[in-house]
Amino acid sequence: MTAIWRFLKVFTLGTWVGAMIFFGFVAGVLFAQLKSPDEAGNIVGILVWGLHILGIVAAIIYLAVALIAARSWKGLVQPASILVGLMLIATLVSQLWIVHTMDTLRQQMGSYASTPASSPLRQQFDHLHVLSVRVETGVLIAGIVALFLTVWQRISPRALPSTAAVSTPTNK
Repeated sequence: MTAIWRFLKVFTLGTWVGAMIFFGFVAGVLFAQLKSPDEAGNIVGILVWGLHILGIVAAIIYLAVALIAARSWKGLVQPASILVGLMLIATLVSQLWIVHTMDTLRQQMGSYASTPASSPLRQQFDHLHVLSVRVETGVLIAGIVALFLTVWQRISPRALPSTAAVSTPTNK
C-alpha cells in the first residue's frame, strides 16, 4: 500500500474518530451550560446528524481506498476494513432508526423537560437514548481499534535477507 493510500485511510478514519471524541465533549458542555434540556437536545440532534454524515462519508472513502489499494476484494476483508464496515452499518442504523425514532418521539412529547418520567413516550425516548449512546460508544471503540490497525499496517512486505545474497569469504 502506498503512503498516499494509507494517508487517506488514516486521515478519514482519524477525522471520524476525532469528531466522535469532540462531539462527546460538546454534548456534555451543551447540557451543562444551556438552561433548557430541550434547547441542548435540539443542538445535539443537529450535531449528531452532522457526525453521522461525516462518518458515512469517511467510511465510504476508507473502504473505497482499501479496495483500490489492495486491487482486489481482499482489501475489504482485512480486520480494519471489517471494523469500518461495521461502524458504517451501526452509524446507518443509528441515524435511520434510532435518531429518527427519537426525533418523532420528541415531536410527540412537545417538550422533553415537561414530559413526566412516567410517560410511555419519555420512557421509550430514554431507552433509545441509552441505546444510541451504546451504539456511538461501540462505533468509537471500533474506530480507535481500526485506526490503530491501519496505522500499524505494513506499507509493503519486508523482504527477508536471502542466504544466497550473503557471501562468505572462502579460504583457499
